[in-house]
Order: sequence, then C-alpha cells, then structure tokens
Amino acid sequence: MYKNVSGKVYIKTFDGFDLYKDGKMVYFSSAKAKELLAFLVDRKGRFVPLSQLAENLFENEKDIRKAKRLVHTAFNRLTKTLKSYEIEDILKRGRGIYAVDCSRILCDSYEMEARTEGSSNFFLGEYMPEYSWAEVTLSNLLRKYYDENQLPDHEGDS
Repeated sequence: MYKNVSGKVYIKTFDGFDLYKDGKMVYFSSAKAKELLAFLVDRKGRFVPLSQLAENLFENEKDIRKAKRLVHTAFNRLTKTLKSYEIEDILKRGRGIYAVDCSRILCDSYEMEARTEGSSNFFLGEYMPEYSWAEVTLSNLLRKYYDENQLPDHEGDS
C-alpha cells in the first residue's frame, strides 16, 4: 500500500505485522520488541500502562514484577532497533505508560478506519494474525469492512 513512500514510516497490520522505513523492511532483534510495537499500534496512539502491556505480552508469566521487567527490556530493545533506523520518534513514553505517535506513521488499518479511498482493498480479512490479542480489533475491522462495502454479514443468512 505505502511501502514505496520515501521518507515515511509505514506500518502494515493486514496479513501480518511489519514496519517499513523508506520502503525497506525494519528487522527486529527481538520478537517481543516487535510485538510491543504491534500492541501500541493496535491501541492507536493511546497511552498503555505498563501493567496492561505486561498482562498482554507476557500472559503466561505469573510474577507481574518480572513481566513488567520483561516489558522494560522489550521496550529498550525496540528503542535501540528504531534508533538504528533513525525512527525512534514514533514512540512516546511517560511514567509507566507507552504509546506510538500516530502523526509520524502511515498505517494500513488506520487508513481503512479513516475511510481513505481504496484502503479497504488491502484488507483481506487478516489483521496481525500472529498475535491472539489482535482478534478483538479484527472483529471490529471485519464489521466496518462489511458495513462500508455493504456486503451481507458473513455469519448471516445461508
């Protein structure tokens, strides 16, 4: 969709999560750092508390303090990766809260929700399928897609 927009950061959420700078894919040294960014993108610029990140990204970790430390580690790795591509300014951080700066990125799902012409053409029914927590957003996107395109409900009549 926007992979070839030079000078911009493009985030692809449909059919898998990826980040591009100047049309080139950004590679992450840590899967959790990438997932942390994906989670923040999913929250569309809203600040997310550390405890919520810990619960969602490290749901199998029983020790919440350890999970929070793991989030800090993932955030530091994410920041280091983004800094190496000179795009660390897409992140925002406060005391115990994290967000993505939506004004600094182009994102396929944001464009679809804003009803940018042609943007729904890139939505094939998948939204960050690698992350189970993204299923709620997927159901909302599906509903909007069917409403926008005036298609019959896929769960409806036979």
